[in-house]
Amino acid sequence: MSSKTVVLGGSGAMAAGCVYDLHQTSDFDEIVVADADEENARRLLEVIDDDRFRFESVDATDTDDIVRVLEGADYVVNGLPYPFEENVLDAMQEVGDLTGVDLNAFDFEEVLDRSEEFAEAGNSLWFANGGLVSTIALGMAACERFDDVEDVNFYWGMWRLLTQTTPGLTDTVTYEHDPDVDERAKWEDGEVINDLPAFSEQRTFEFPDPIGEEDTYVISHPEPVTFPKAPVAQAKNVDSIITRGAWHEEWKRYERTLHASNAFETDSLEVDGAEVDPIEVMQQQVKNQGLELETQWKPPEDLSPETEWTPQTILSAEVTGTVDGQDDRVVFHLEQPSPFFDVDEITVMREYGCYVGVPLSVTLQLMADGAIDEDGIFITETSGLDAERYLEEMEERGFDFVTEETPSKSIAAQSR
Repeated sequence: MSSKTVVLGGSGAMAAGCVYDLHQTSDFDEIVVADADEENARRLLEVIDDDRFRFESVDATDTDDIVRVLEGADYVVNGLPYPFEENVLDAMQEVGDLTGVDLNAFDFEEVLDRSEEFAEAGNSLWFANGGLVSTIALGMAACERFDDVEDVNFYWGMWRLLTQTTPGLTDTVTYEHDPDVDERAKWEDGEVINDLPAFSEQRTFEFPDPIGEEDTYVISHPEPVTFPKAPVAQAKNVDSIITRGAWHEEWKRYERTLHASNAFETDSLEVDGAEVDPIEVMQQQVKNQGLELETQWKPPEDLSPETEWTPQTILSAEVTGTVDGQDDRVVFHLEQPSPFFDVDEITVMREYGCYVGVPLSVTLQLMADGAIDEDGIFITETSGLDAERYLEEMEERGFDFVTEETPSKSIAAQSR
């Protein structure tokens, strides 16, 4: 696997776990952490202490600068925020002969429409990577246990306090609850049903500790649109697919307050003679507190002194169907290790983000090993991924793959 790898945005909260896992498990010769934040990037590299890694500054607003960083690389990880997606794609197109993974999952049609030109340039890019690989793998592995599948329910249990966040995560959670967003969807009887209301399709689901039993509701995630493309979903005649999320009570209060105050429908307010957007004001306050926390490098066990649990995301898939003519239900969970970083000091969101960063590393190494051999731009469902192997790779890194041995009674979904 002798090669040069560039991790764009590598010191960020989500991609830092990828950098650390590449340090722990890969044999790439050279790994470049390309970022605008030199201070944090160098701090991360000091923590890793691996001669194969070096920092390089990059301006993600400048496609030419991304081209400069990618020149001579064999592999690339795109961990930059989604507003820079087009710049990254343009740069990869210009450089060519790159194999990469991309954590972004926005603008599916626009990105996938570039697949042919990417293949012609010798590029191979696994789009909508990160945590989505885990949910899809859980769903595929669960479907394999059935003769016919009725329902596939994906769950994202995002368990962190309101100020344990990043700017990107704050924007994403707010977007997922915006009443004007039409991307909250479910798959039913062969078609996608869009424009589901925020806080709708409520269902009670029991996560492992520390989350436990929680009310979940539909979120704007792509699984209902993409999972029907998985060969196992087609082979098992899946009837319905939906993705729901659960947040800590602080986040739920925040989002419901925005709705109750009609903040989403208010363009601006006049405050002391100045026009302000109420959503932007609230978001910025939350972001500022999150950014302040991310300056605090601490031992992993001291990252969340307010709670008895470490901030984490638990990913789950609940599948119902028939086996030998009998109704059955399977529930899989993937729990991230705590701590993941075996270091003296790290920040709370870099520790939290390993559920995104580690899949980026695992899938990139699968591609480098030839276990995934797709050209152009593709998603997990069409990658040919061996779900069992992927989950084994995650377990080797300390993630817990949990199967509910005695299924509990499924609680019917209730729309609100």
